[in-house]
Amino acid sequence: MNTRERNSIVTDTHTIPLFLLRTVLFPKALVGLRVFEPRYLDMVSSSLRHDHGFGICLTHSRGDGHAEPERVGTLARIVDWGGEPGVLEIQVEGQRRFSIQDWHYEGALAMASVHYWAEEPVVPMRREDDTLRAILKELLGEEAARDLDASTAGMVLAQALPASPEEKQDLLLLQDPLERLQRIHHLLQRRSGA
Repeated sequence: MNTRERNSIVTDTHTIPLFLLRTVLFPKALVGLRVFEPRYLDMVSSSLRHDHGFGICLTHSRGDGHAEPERVGTLARIVDWGGEPGVLEIQVEGQRRFSIQDWHYEGALAMASVHYWAEEPVVPMRREDDTLRAILKELLGEEAARDLDASTAGMVLAQALPASPEEKQDLLLLQDPLERLQRIHHLLQRRSGA
């Protein structure tokens, strides 16, 4: 764990189940998921019954053919669900980021001891972020995008960004909302060839 991560962590330890994916969830952003593996169906059912969240973590290969979670993920809360027999469609909203202290399998489900990160400071978007404001209006609508602070704007944009999971994980690790917006702007420029 680097110094930047350590400085942003609240000290209480919590144990949560992990949903291991090749995707990144950002706080304040929404993601739709199809759930069909029995271990995750059970986890989601428990989450709905007891009104508790679960962690979503990007996985990476250890080199021996097995995957393990990145050390930083996001707590997810289910905000909508539906589906058909054997497949559950859920929409989750990102809550707080966390650092994994240790993790293990209980049966087929990964469980982790985590420390939650402190919330980012609320700062306004800058004038030079007008290009990103236009994208936010397309994503959220004019009214919803109007008064977003830099942290919320960056998290929503990072979720929608056409970037690799590893690039998104790098954005998740940032502590400065203005730096995140700047990185998103550079990633979009690079992709457009500007």
